[in-house]
Order: sequence, then C-alpha cells, then structure tokens
Amino acid sequence: MHSIVVEESTLARNSPKFASLRTTVPMSIIKQWNLKEGDKIEWSWEILQGEMVVVVRKKRNTE
Repeated sequence: MHSIVVEESTLARNSPKFASLRTTVPMSIIKQWNLKEGDKIEWSWEILQGEMVVVVRKKRNTE
C-alpha cells in the first residue's frame, strides 16, 4: 500500500521573452531524491479517465 502526498507550488513567468512558466520543487521531494542545484528531472504524463497524471523522476546520470 502506498500513500499519496499532495504538495502545492505556484507558477511564475520564467522570462517576459518566453512562454514557459517555472515553479519550485517542494522540499519533501528535494529531500526524498537528494536533489542538488543543477540536477535534472524528467516529466512524463498521460491522460487517465479524463485527468492528467504527471510522473516526475530524477534523471539518472548516464555518463
């Protein structure tokens, strides 16, 4: 059995020149994955029963 944790963050404009938005990574995720500045994360998503389900993973270093 797993538990679902809900975190909230706010979107902000990345730059007036670009259409992308940015957000912060919740501290619980930073601690869980031992994230550091410069680390990369991968985003994947799919639509299930009319809802977008997003999966975020720490990108593994392949070097």
